[in-house]
Amino acid sequence: MTLLHHHPLHRGRQLRWVGPLVALLFLASLLTLVVQYRVSDQAVATEFFRAHKTIRHTGELLRTGFAAGIALMALLALGITVWALRVTHRIVRPVHALHIALDALAGGELGVRLDLHRRDEFQEVGEALNRLAEKLAEALAAVHTLVDRIAAMVPDTPLQPSPAADLRGLVTELDRTLDFFRLGPRRVIGGDRR
Repeated sequence: MTLLHHHPLHRGRQLRWVGPLVALLFLASLLTLVVQYRVSDQAVATEFFRAHKTIRHTGELLRTGFAAGIALMALLALGITVWALRVTHRIVRPVHALHIALDALAGGELGVRLDLHRRDEFQEVGEALNRLAEKLAEALAAVHTLVDRIAAMVPDTPLQPSPAADLRGLVTELDRTLDFFRLGPRRVIGGDRR
């Protein structure tokens, strides 16, 4: 499983959501450690003679603690980054599937359906989009049937121009317009692919 989405547009969205959050978290943690180091350094300096430690040994302890703190904060930031990328990938994946389905519908492909197996808002939106595509397909099939019935009722008399010839031309134009929508086989788009 990859943490970044395979589509460049959605991968960019993921990084735009996660990047600033991780940078802010890391900066806040680093600033906290620096302040803690400065305060500890002052406290050690004032307590130096009571603890009977050398200045060099105390400085080494502070530097070691500071380095350990930075390493811990880096690991924490890395863990949060991985978690945030995983969460955003789970969001971006169904959004990408919705995007593909809507583009197909906008292109006139009424056989497209969404298959989202999640129990959340994305599944509800997918089901609504499937209902919309179904209703549009039913309506266009009915229109095609009506056009065919009208075409069958118009007499074919090529010898004399009449309103029937005009009507046949309109029916042909209407049929060509409706052919924009493809009533082909269903094509299922899954948003839960890894």
